[in-house]
Amino acid sequence: MPPTIVPELTCASGEGIAYRGTVAVTESGKTCQSWSSQTPHKHNRTPDNYPCKGTDKLGLDNNYCRNPDNERQPWCYTTDPETRWEYCSVPKCSNASGPSGKELQMVKV
Repeated sequence: MPPTIVPELTCASGEGIAYRGTVAVTESGKTCQSWSSQTPHKHNRTPDNYPCKGTDKLGLDNNYCRNPDNERQPWCYTTDPETRWEYCSVPKCSNASGPSGKELQMVKV
């Protein structure tokens, strides 16, 4: 069975699995470590290990907050050697949002 394709969102709905925005700091203000970097924190959540999450600027190649492993919200490894990872504050989608993260307007027909 082929993988399910999820629309890319600039806001997070649910756990933020499809979030592809550009927030790159944690809730406490720490800068995110690049997903392809192994310093200061070694990890296995790399673009090579998560190819379905994207391998361009919208996926795991940058230091943007993501949720590749079904956590409760997007997160990242930090560049702080004392703090391995933290959750990120990313924009939440409203209930009436489309795949672009922009609100949809209801039109009477």
